Amino acid sequence: MALTKVTTKGITDSAVTTDKIAPANVTTAKIGPSAVESSEINDGTVTTSDLASTLDLSSKTVTLPAGATATVDQNIALLGFKMAVNDGLTVFNLVDGVVDEFHDESGTDEAEGSNDYYCASSDFYQNITFSPFSFSAGFTTTAVTEEDTSEAGTNPALGQGTKGVFTVPTGVSSVNIQAWGAGGGGGGHSPAGAAGDGGGGGYVEGTLAVTASQTLGIFTAEGGELGWTGSGGGGGGLWGNSPTQRSGYDRGGGNDGQSGGYGGGGGGASFVTTQTTMGSQGALFSLPTSSVIAAGGGGGGNYPSGVRDGGAGGGTGGDAGGSTSEQTSANGASGGGGDQEQGGDDGTGDGREGQNGGLLYGGDGHFCGGVGGGGGGYYGGGGAAYGSQAGHMAGGGGSSYFGHPQITSGSTEEGDGNENGGVSKPNYQSNTGEGVANPTGADGEDGYILLTGTGCTSSTASTTIVSEPFASTSVATSSRIVVFEENVGTPTLNTDIIASISRDGGSNFTTATLSDSGYVTGSSGQRILTGTATISGQPSGQSMRWKLALANNQVKIHGVALQWS
Repeated sequence: MALTKVTTKGITDSAVTTDKIAPANVTTAKIGPSAVESSEINDGTVTTSDLASTLDLSSKTVTLPAGATATVDQNIALLGFKMAVNDGLTVFNLVDGVVDEFHDESGTDEAEGSNDYYCASSDFYQNITFSPFSFSAGFTTTAVTEEDTSEAGTNPALGQGTKGVFTVPTGVSSVNIQAWGAGGGGGGHSPAGAAGDGGGGGYVEGTLAVTASQTLGIFTAEGGELGWTGSGGGGGGLWGNSPTQRSGYDRGGGNDGQSGGYGGGGGGASFVTTQTTMGSQGALFSLPTSSVIAAGGGGGGNYPSGVRDGGAGGGTGGDAGGSTSEQTSANGASGGGGDQEQGGDDGTGDGREGQNGGLLYGGDGHFCGGVGGGGGGYYGGGGAAYGSQAGHMAGGGGSSYFGHPQITSGSTEEGDGNENGGVSKPNYQSNTGEGVANPTGADGEDGYILLTGTGCTSSTASTTIVSEPFASTSVATSSRIVVFEENVGTPTLNTDIIASISRDGGSNFTTATLSDSGYVTGSSGQRILTGTATISGQPSGQSMRWKLALANNQVKIHGVALQWS
């Protein structure tokens, strides 16, 4: 009988084997709906080429392995941070995330934080505390009032000595300087009132910008010597190797008089310098930038007849000897005052002139005696000449100066006759800078220098920085934090820098273990610290906060990014 139909009943189990099926003969039409189940698909056999180019997964929930989004989250945080920086934004809000690139303190809760110092000029938080302090260091020719920051100079003999030194304390950025120059020595003559007064010294003040540990050279003026009643005139103030060598630093002129002397020496000038190397005798400073302040010394007194007082120093120009007029030219046989560009001229006499004043020294009076030396200063006063027909004359006063480029609020006050400038200033010390008045006759008074200021020291502090709360669109169960940090010390992650996250407004926090993910740009500066935390164990809430705890080593925190899901 002919076989006309094969039914399923006619096919025994396992009768149709794979070798009975020709390739491509099983089409989709031969496969019923739901015929191929997931158990029939081997793992890894469905590749991307088996998938359509477009898939609609809107009705599906796709769960990725833990950590699969870490790089994406980090890149989003970094992108948000850079956008905030470029656009000058403070808080950059994301969907279920926030980036706070610090421009102010609006993104942090100051009431919840502690010791969270914010640097407004450079926009970062730092874990430090500050301790303000003040200082006051006074210098005479041989002593200081504050030894912690200062070293006294020496004054072993007239016209000789070493400078004092002031070391700027840590935390100090400026120093207020007050300087009084020395007075000139009086003329020496036995009849009461018969000899001229020494001129008063000048006064200068100003504020100098400095750096910690910087050293300043301190030169406190020495008063001019009384004119000798035996033979020869008085020696000048500091800083010469001998009273009559005008090549010395900032000294008043002396008087190398012979028999019948009696002329007073010029007072020295007080000054402060940023230059640390003094050089050899006659090798002066590189002015004006190294000269902070110079207060002019008073001109030396004289011997009569025709009594003449020394010119007062200070201001931008010293007085000429025997005058209250600021002039560089001689006043007859009396020396002229120094100004900002030149020393005072020596007096004119009977072919027995003194010496001109110059940069940082006063001119000597003529050795014939009875005439005064010029006062020291920025430019010193001229020494007097021996003028037999006009009396025995006086030296001129030196000038003051405050031309250092880092000096602010500079001002000068010149002396008045034998009175020194700056007597009404705060911190004025009695017996400073006056030229000696007759009838007593004596050495001129020394100058004085006072440095004052305030500063602030810092130390590492245990610091807590807490953000303001940020609203979440849902109850988050996991979170990721990115901290943009810069090392000052050598912090240990998760010990010196601890990050934690809250979903209930800060009542509870969960620590995120941080790891170093490299620099924001290049190979230095701000680092990217990343960490994740599971916050599902906290009480339910939609108020997100981050917290940083800093200790032991100083760091700078430039910004924080927080994301949650």
